[in-house]
Amino acid sequence: MKRLAIRAGLAVLGMAITLTWWTIHHGDSHSQSSSRIPDKVWSGGHTLEIEVESTSTATMRVSFSQHDKPAGEQQTLETYEMIAAGTRSWTIEVPAHVGGYIEIEAEKPNPGDRLTMKVKSNGKLVDEQTEKLDQPLQSGHLFSPGSLRRLFERRFRERSV
Repeated sequence: MKRLAIRAGLAVLGMAITLTWWTIHHGDSHSQSSSRIPDKVWSGGHTLEIEVESTSTATMRVSFSQHDKPAGEQQTLETYEMIAAGTRSWTIEVPAHVGGYIEIEAEKPNPGDRLTMKVKSNGKLVDEQTEKLDQPLQSGHLFSPGSLRRLFERRFRERSV
């Protein structure tokens, strides 16, 4: 029993040291996160419009990353918002050299729940997806119409050339 208590104490001590180091370490982190989807990312420039409709509470995620800098120097921004059932939209100014993904995921959905997502780039519809949950969600599975990876980056590049 004494050995078990020592092991548990060492594990707690190790975790405390690690958390302390993460808290006070001021290294060059190029990654940021936000619990709000912004109106403008870095210097902005092009317009990304996202409209979602959900019949249940959901989490909206939009991730941004620079692609005009070498690996290790690229800035990233992970954003998310919890949203109530209904329709919600965002208009985001995004630089041309920024890509990422857009995703909506229902929280505790029931059969019959629906998710719809429309994405526009500079006013032009580039994708629209709808998913309906037909049966109870199995443990460990997500209800999401998927990710639109780097879609807005490609569209901006085509328009800015």
